[in-house]
Amino acid sequence: MRHERVAAGVPAGGITIPNKVLDLAGTDSVEVVWRNELGGLTFRCHGERGARYIKWQPSVGLSPAERADVDLVIEAEKLRWAGQFVAVPRVVDYGEVDGAAWLVTEAIDAIPAVDLRWHGKAEVVVRAIATGLRRFHDALPVHSCPYRGTWVGASELVPEPERLVVCHGDPCVPNTLLNSGGGFSAHVDLSRLGIADRWADLAIATYSISWEVNFGRSYDDLFFSTYGVEPDMTRIQFYRELWDRD
Repeated sequence: MRHERVAAGVPAGGITIPNKVLDLAGTDSVEVVWRNELGGLTFRCHGERGARYIKWQPSVGLSPAERADVDLVIEAEKLRWAGQFVAVPRVVDYGEVDGAAWLVTEAIDAIPAVDLRWHGKAEVVVRAIATGLRRFHDALPVHSCPYRGTWVGASELVPEPERLVVCHGDPCVPNTLLNSGGGFSAHVDLSRLGIADRWADLAIATYSISWEVNFGRSYDDLFFSTYGVEPDMTRIQFYRELWDRD
């Protein structure tokens, strides 16, 4: 999913903070930091309880497919399941109210891959994203995963059993966090997590890196060598075309 970084502020860019978010934040400071293409907002809160993030997603006007794509109740379940095996934000609370859903997670002491400090250090970020996805795919157990990936069975490209992994589902650049040294730290935004062809993740992760909003050129060779796989151009092309139609 496409995301837009929003300048910090309360409110910012003409955005009004929903009353429920203010209730959840309590006395904490609140700033909006992300906005997605389906009207969802992410807020960072900071106070005596430390740093937390609150996602807010209205459902009014969304199609069933769009609602499924940003279902924060399901994302909370997936975070709790995945958190048994890999580094993801810890769920604090979640729920639905007045045609919108919300999800509160603890902040991870890490830096988004789109942070300005990584500008001019694309190779560092590419290695971190590839390393993170390899760990994700290796650690999450396919045999006990209760979630089906969005694109399984989407075409004649039915993946062989050895290609099936638990995919992130939205492995775009903003969804990887790095430590201060530039190494992989954690993943966020797991609403699309599920069993699927690993190339559904690999094709989109590399595609996202090349977008102008991120690093503006392909780093496929570095990514795939770091991940430890030879490029499968047929599947790369298929999943990128599917993403563009999604």
